[in-house]
Amino acid sequence: MLCRRALRQWAKLEAPCKNQTRLYPQLLSRSFHSTNHKYFAAECLQLSGTIFQGVHTLTGLPWYLSIPLTASLLRMTWIPVQLLTHRTRKRRETAMQLASAWRIAYQDTARIKFPGGQETDAKRAERWVSSQLKARRKAIQKHISYLPVWTEPLLAISFIPVWVFSMDCIRRMAGDKRTVTSLFFKSSDGSTIDPNIVPMEPGFQTESLWWIPDLAAPDHLWILPITYGALATVSVWLRVREAARLQPDDNHPPLRTGRDEMLKAAAAKFNRGLSYVLTAMPTVFTYLIIRSDLSTAVVLYLIGTTTTQLVQRPLLARVLGTSKRFPLLKAKQAKTKGQVEE
Repeated sequence: MLCRRALRQWAKLEAPCKNQTRLYPQLLSRSFHSTNHKYFAAECLQLSGTIFQGVHTLTGLPWYLSIPLTASLLRMTWIPVQLLTHRTRKRRETAMQLASAWRIAYQDTARIKFPGGQETDAKRAERWVSSQLKARRKAIQKHISYLPVWTEPLLAISFIPVWVFSMDCIRRMAGDKRTVTSLFFKSSDGSTIDPNIVPMEPGFQTESLWWIPDLAAPDHLWILPITYGALATVSVWLRVREAARLQPDDNHPPLRTGRDEMLKAAAAKFNRGLSYVLTAMPTVFTYLIIRSDLSTAVVLYLIGTTTTQLVQRPLLARVLGTSKRFPLLKAKQAKTKGQVEE
């Protein structure tokens, strides 16, 4: 009986559902679409445009002054990241110096522990030193916590997305269609950008800068591009010199194995080649700016962010203190009774 009643109720409910499906088939249809990654880029560009417009409105400065000012403000927002990088680097260098000192002590102990001059004794001593040093490094890292070494390059380049989107926003405001992110915005009429994302700024065409008729025009005298290239070259050169100064001192090297020497030579060769490439990059970028007739507004943005970086780095180093490497002290081992210390 219960089954029959349930079937009757189901039949009564099934008829209205069929009628509703015939009348409103769209109620049961559902459209699926993939998330488009271009919306994130559009939001970043619009946010950059809002920041530039906001600084220009609040300060009342002309565009040729508000653009470098906004670039400086955007660069200074990354000061907390630089503080974190500096703190991590100092802690890592302190831990490395302690580990190097302990290596010398363990190697001196290994000479006493394995006095034989055979090759097997040397291998046993090396394995013992490696195991002791590994445990000591773990103990040091518990007391001196720091981020892994691969995080420092990531933190150093974390400003690049902000730099790219801000520069691309200025290019759009100047009416330049050759944008970096234009491949994400393909319009149906054949244009390369969507003007609704970042509208063109009329003030760029009405303001002039001495020998330049308007900020949307390029600098045909190459004064501003060469100025940017010189500032960028000095900034990169100072950065490379600082990195070379922080390398281990060869006057007080810890005892190394043959494999350590090979790794050190390969790392030194790679760092030297990388320093040459980094020093040459501003010159190449300056040539591309001149060759592509980049607008003056974009060059002013590049000058603003590079000048801020050039001034900000030594100021932070003076406030936070530079990392100095001290010569390693040779650990003294306990002498046997009657033995005179050297």
